Amino acid sequence: MSVSFGIYLGSSSCCIAVNKDGKFEVVANASGDRVTPAVVAFHEMEVVTGLAAKQGIIRHAANTIQNVLRSVSCSEDEGACQANISCCPKWENDQVCYSVQRGEKNATITAEEVLTNIFTLLKGIAINQTSESELPLVVSVPAWASEAAVDVVRKAAKKAAFNVMSTISQPVAAVLAYGLVNDNKKNLQVVVLHCGGTTIVGSVVEIAGGLVSVKESITSSSVAGDSLTDLLVQHFAKEFYAKYKGDPLESKRSKRKLYNAAENCKHVLSTMGTAQVYVESLWEGVDFSTTLSRARFEGIVSSALSSFLQPVREAVQRCGLTVDKIQKVILSGGSAKIPKLQQLVSDAFPQADFLCSILPDEVLAAGASTEAALLLGQPMHSPLASTTVPALASSIFCMIAGSESNECVFSRGTPTHARHSLSLALPCPVPSPCSVIVYEEETLTQTPAENAVLAQVDVTTFIESSKFVKMDFHLKSDGSLHVTLQEPKAKVNQSFIIEAGRS
Repeated sequence: MSVSFGIYLGSSSCCIAVNKDGKFEVVANASGDRVTPAVVAFHEMEVVTGLAAKQGIIRHAANTIQNVLRSVSCSEDEGACQANISCCPKWENDQVCYSVQRGEKNATITAEEVLTNIFTLLKGIAINQTSESELPLVVSVPAWASEAAVDVVRKAAKKAAFNVMSTISQPVAAVLAYGLVNDNKKNLQVVVLHCGGTTIVGSVVEIAGGLVSVKESITSSSVAGDSLTDLLVQHFAKEFYAKYKGDPLESKRSKRKLYNAAENCKHVLSTMGTAQVYVESLWEGVDFSTTLSRARFEGIVSSALSSFLQPVREAVQRCGLTVDKIQKVILSGGSAKIPKLQQLVSDAFPQADFLCSILPDEVLAAGASTEAALLLGQPMHSPLASTTVPALASSIFCMIAGSESNECVFSRGTPTHARHSLSLALPCPVPSPCSVIVYEEETLTQTPAENAVLAQVDVTTFIESSKFVKMDFHLKSDGSLHVTLQEPKAKVNQSFIIEAGRS
């Protein structure tokens, strides 16, 4: 069995796919997520990479390195430090490096070392997919990545023990993921819009006789996925001030907490109609809890979303093409999962086929793995066979008996795997026991049928000051639902598993 790998490395995240006998599959990391934050934290005795590093930014901001690929692609004059980043890059002998505190010593870390740690984490995922010692790899890099940045990426991947066969740009990877190169019947004009955390890239790709050429690529960093998060942060800060007359943006720690909550809210609203936002001790010990609907979210970010289309419109214009000449449209990047943005892009190219069967934040890794398979001479299969995933047959809800707290956790059709968090208000006074009920129904109900109840947990340890309970739901690829229930004031921390069944 021939096995090869494709990795997409961006400024804020990375993703790895394995290609076995011409069929690709995006592989989950140890946390069960198929997309890994490109974040590295350097502590006194260890290096933490990925989700764990991102979660520790609040406590270890000065030692946590983000957006390293973006810094490598910039010159010293262009590399201004972003407002939400504490560990800023510096340039020594034209090389990007970072100064971190490791115990009592200051250490200088090069960008290549940071990237090597990211690739080492991905190698740990890759070695579980093959019994062979060699790991053939193609890396997809952003269209804006400089030659110097690509060279650093190749060196870092080789240091992590990958056999780097090639690097390809993100528009080419997107086209390969959907197998468009195999269509030799006619020339195709394809638009690829990449919506990343720090940049928006609009590209026009021409496919003629099996040859792929990127005719134009326009990059904009004036608005991107992080811009949407910033808008949510401002919205939540205003709501908090209206309730408590305090400004959580005055403190870097509080601002980071709110930023993390806003980012999670943005991802939830990409698949759900509403999102619960809860931040413990946001400002001077005051907790913040609110609910945001998708409609309200779209209203907050509507002007920014419209700006996302500007690079691709400019790219089409520079190629001397009109909208009706575009036959295919592909979206990539985490922000491309937002339904409103997908609608805007579809409306902008009404006569083009809108390709979205592969998740936008996974499509570039899938395309890179396809290129790796081609370089190894593997036979290729239809990408559609690799994009069919199991999904929920019914919606799943969670309610607190005796209160008005009753929220949708996962809607019908949610693919596995998925994550969601809720903050549910407890009844006042809190009964003993207090029942937390997880059930499946077509619509929300206060009285679920007995055979619809998936789990009921009775908690007897809540205290009088308990106001909210945080629920974390992890729907795994095998269909099982892992649930964690937490209430810090009463020191409640319970976990249970709902095995795969009707849903």
